[in-house]
Amino acid sequence: MAKTLTRRDILKFTGGGILGLLFSPLPWKLLDDSSIWTQNWGLTPKLAHGPITNIFSHCSLCSGGCGITARCVSGFPFAITGISGHPVSQGTVCTRGLAAHHMAHHPLRIVHPHTFTGKGSEATLSAVSLQTAVSATAEHIAASHGSVVILDQQPGRAISHVYREFLNSIPNGIYLNSPSVEAVTVNTLKAMTSGEKYSYGFDLENADLILSFGAPIFDNWGTPGRLTALHNAGTTKVIQVDSRYSRTAMQSTEWLPIIPGMEKFLALGIANIMIQEKMVPAQVIRSMSDYKAYVAITNEFTPEKVSQITGIESDRIIKTARALASSHHPIVLSGADPGGGPFDSETDKSITALNILLGNVGKSGGIISRRDVPGYEINSEPLHWANIPDHSIEVLIVDSVDSGYALPWTLIQKKMLLNGGSILSLSPILNEISAHSDFLIPAPALFESLQDIPTPPGHPVGTFAISTPLLKKQEETTEPADVIRLLATALNVQLEIPPMEELIKQKSAALYSHKRGTLHIASDNSTLQVREIATADDFWTKLTEGAVWIDEKTQQHSQRSYTIGLSAVNVPVQGMELPMIAYGWRGATASAQVSPILSKVFQETELRAINGTVSINPTTAIQYGLSKDDEAELSTVNGTMKVHVKIDPTIRPGVIEASIAPLLNGIETPAHPAGSNILNLCEVTNDGTWRITTAKLLKV
Repeated sequence: MAKTLTRRDILKFTGGGILGLLFSPLPWKLLDDSSIWTQNWGLTPKLAHGPITNIFSHCSLCSGGCGITARCVSGFPFAITGISGHPVSQGTVCTRGLAAHHMAHHPLRIVHPHTFTGKGSEATLSAVSLQTAVSATAEHIAASHGSVVILDQQPGRAISHVYREFLNSIPNGIYLNSPSVEAVTVNTLKAMTSGEKYSYGFDLENADLILSFGAPIFDNWGTPGRLTALHNAGTTKVIQVDSRYSRTAMQSTEWLPIIPGMEKFLALGIANIMIQEKMVPAQVIRSMSDYKAYVAITNEFTPEKVSQITGIESDRIIKTARALASSHHPIVLSGADPGGGPFDSETDKSITALNILLGNVGKSGGIISRRDVPGYEINSEPLHWANIPDHSIEVLIVDSVDSGYALPWTLIQKKMLLNGGSILSLSPILNEISAHSDFLIPAPALFESLQDIPTPPGHPVGTFAISTPLLKKQEETTEPADVIRLLATALNVQLEIPPMEELIKQKSAALYSHKRGTLHIASDNSTLQVREIATADDFWTKLTEGAVWIDEKTQQHSQRSYTIGLSAVNVPVQGMELPMIAYGWRGATASAQVSPILSKVFQETELRAINGTVSINPTTAIQYGLSKDDEAELSTVNGTMKVHVKIDPTIRPGVIEASIAPLLNGIETPAHPAGSNILNLCEVTNDGTWRITTAKLLKV
């Protein structure tokens, strides 16, 4: 390593100022080199000569599980496209996925264990042995009095079950997922369902009306190809409730521009209209154990009052409620913004309850139940961030993947012990959490090891696929399962944890033993019944060749019992000086999440705003004496940074829209100082959200 790194350096580079500092033995050339190549083609890197082949696999960059075709020369991937006819991803791969094979060569790649000497910002990063990192972490776990937490940002994988087993075997173990969950509506519904617990999915393909509260369903939400196909079909009406004129709002049938943070009251107002106009079926009323308490809460929110709270005309609220009630196959869902984070749990309950009122649970075109994938059954749900006491986490282990959604360091800091506790990062790419970690044990990068692809969030039936290795694994990287095995051994915890590939193969064999469902064969788009496959080994071979298993639809039962569990609702006092709404693009809320080549999306096309950009309405600009492309000072309770101002009439007056995204590669200016990050200016509330923050904007 040419330079001794400090925490401050990593924060600077992950913020976007990548200046060519390389951890990987395969250096990545940045944009300044690319511009030279376009003028001197003889300098362009050349692939090796050899046969060109196609390898069918799946992308594990996020939870979407898209089927991919990797074009390879001499076995080395040089291009990625979607698998035409893939039953889950519909032949589509997101922009980030098109460059997924670059991630193993990312400038922020780290390929052997490291530690920081000291806790301050100038603490230096130095290489250590794997055993040193494991032993120190095990000692901290053994001596801990607070919680020991594993943060798994892509739940449902084989390694997720390993994490759970390990945490169940030690005192104070807590399993935790990303605060932003795409399947939050179906997860909330599952929690509301009494008796036997069902896993749920959205039957979007048969829906005739979708009411979306903030979910970016047409902007890489879920499995992007599925929603793209739905949009292209044009048979489903979509009403988008959004405080921003987002890309989904632009593409929806109708946009309801709501005052930021008032989504809960719109949901309660719609419920009020449905109840008062007797649109709720009698069997639904009987199914709700706390129906009277729920009605008592909704009674307060008349259309006129909700209009004052939300900024949406009362006749549009009434029209929306009636449209939902008259639809044959409606779905109501909510979702986190990739940059702005989740709604609070009471808002999610209020939105999810509308599905119960509509009686669309267990019906075609609504929210339908699905069976768990054999071998992947889940007996307990992860703890919610809001339910973790502040300053209670003593040891935090962060899994090797990211969710594609923002995770503010301020949220983690709020939950860690006041003295900082201990953090172990397993990420192969340096990120902001890495900069605050005590030890870094890098896992193999994307496509360097075999991974399982579980059912994407909200999918109507169970699925299972494999992401096969396309690149050679770096020698000193370590599979997370191996790290947990070493920790268990050091702690004298009796757990049998096989190597990762064997573990996933065991899961495959358990699935095959049920002899249900079908395999979609990538090479010829054919379908094969699992019961027609001779052996578990044959089943495994087809999976490793790019096939995807699709479960059978389960029999639906619309007669269920529910408890909404909604607390009394107080209307907040409005009049925040200047609310800042954070937003972002899934998988691109930090430099560590994207290939540097994708910086063209941010730098040249202006299709996506870079980090350090804020947008305001022309009237707001006049009020604060700002003009287009001015530089300004953005301040919140968490700090101050200089930002670039854009003026847009679609922005709500009196509001700041702030982009959570990578900074420009290799560029550090007063407008974009290294290390500055709007995400960490956001104020994290007690319920674990950061969507809206009071801010000040001052012209520089």
